[in-house]
Amino acid sequence: MLDSSGLHICFDPAGREIEILDVTPVGKDKYRIEETPIFNPNVTMGDIIRVKEELGIYYYQETVQKSHFKRYAWLLSKEAVDSAAISAFKQRITENDGKCEQIFGGLLVIHIPKNTMMDVDGEMNRIIERF
Repeated sequence: MLDSSGLHICFDPAGREIEILDVTPVGKDKYRIEETPIFNPNVTMGDIIRVKEELGIYYYQETVQKSHFKRYAWLLSKEAVDSAAISAFKQRITENDGKCEQIFGGLLVIHIPKNTMMDVDGEMNRIIERF
């Protein structure tokens, strides 16, 4: 398997918004995204994208293949983020072949295979009701 590394990716043709994202090369000018981009909500973890490199910046051209994950996101309080309930929820996500990201402290992003039997929304709604 090829190693992942940080790549300067620009989703804005004018070059104003550049993110350093972990990616794994999968072919010529093609990379699998290994984390959630902030500047492009249409690209998600696991997508394979094609880019064009100019002066060390990789400009997004298109999504070649969509991820097999479904993405969920919640903005949580610090109390919720630090709770045992969220910790256990994240463990269940991992056990179901999913991945969890925490962005800016309180944004919890879940990526879970589209064919999972886990009721992600239902479980999170029950947790959120406690806070």
